[in-house]
Amino acid sequence: MAAVLEVKNLTKVYPRKGHKDGLTAVNDVSFRVNEGEIVGFIGPNGAGKTTTIKMIAGLARPTAGEVFICGHSVTRDRVNAMKHVGGVIETPDMYPDMSGLKNLNYLVSLHPKETMLDPSDERFSTVSKKELDAQRVEDVLKMVGLWDRRGDQVRKYSLGMKQRLGIAQALLSKPKLLILDEPANGLDPAGIKYIRELLRRLADTYKIGMLVSSHQLSELQLMCDRVIIINNGKIIAERRMDELSAGEYKGGARIIIRVDRPAEAAALLKEKLEIQAEVIGEELRATTSAETAVITKELVLGGFNVYGITREEIRLEDVFIDATGEGR
Repeated sequence: MAAVLEVKNLTKVYPRKGHKDGLTAVNDVSFRVNEGEIVGFIGPNGAGKTTTIKMIAGLARPTAGEVFICGHSVTRDRVNAMKHVGGVIETPDMYPDMSGLKNLNYLVSLHPKETMLDPSDERFSTVSKKELDAQRVEDVLKMVGLWDRRGDQVRKYSLGMKQRLGIAQALLSKPKLLILDEPANGLDPAGIKYIRELLRRLADTYKIGMLVSSHQLSELQLMCDRVIIINNGKIIAERRMDELSAGEYKGGARIIIRVDRPAEAAALLKEKLEIQAEVIGEELRATTSAETAVITKELVLGGFNVYGITREEIRLEDVFIDATGEGR
């Protein structure tokens, strides 16, 4: 898959008055986001997330390293890089007394004609900017499910509708990369579910790459393809969500074994397979690379009754705490 975002050895050092050495907010960070991929970007408060996002968006200049968006350097070719970016930072600001349609009509009028239609297209010289703008506004409002409410004043929108309108404005320029900071902040469960499914659909249907920063880890686990964890300005972990769903973690799978005489069974697994299993009630829990069939065979040959052996889905929250030490 083609990369829509490449972050290479990004570093940001802020000067500190009275100190010889500055404050390093971001330290040699590198990662990429591919087209059609949703990547979660998480870390504790003060970890360097916001500074990294600012440098990606061209709002802060790196001390070292570089950011490429669709192959264009943000520092050396900012105009062409930013053509491919849309963003939503928490609750977007709109004109509350104007309708959603009028807000987007105004915003789309600020975009050049090239944003709506490739200049190499034979229709470019025959279709007016006004027609292109109207069609694009209709398209994005339908994408986010607000076409039927386009005439309502924004002040009458729910928080979830405002979030969707913010995503609509970010889509006006047909971006290849969306940068989203807490896109479901403050929403009720139904609103959170709608935003999650909307973003997943946009990524899958229109192949938009997304970098999503959020503290709602359970939602990121449901929505993202990968997560990147940053702490103290450095990338400390990266995980694929399909691996967590399959129970893959730390070079093995986290499994739950239901067996009679669990304490004795745990001792046998340690002796025969070098598996360190934890006894919890009538169950054994362990992280191992051993095949479940091999584990079952050893237990049965050892005279144990095995009632079930399953993989346990790993929670992103557990991975986050394990990587950062937060909450310990």
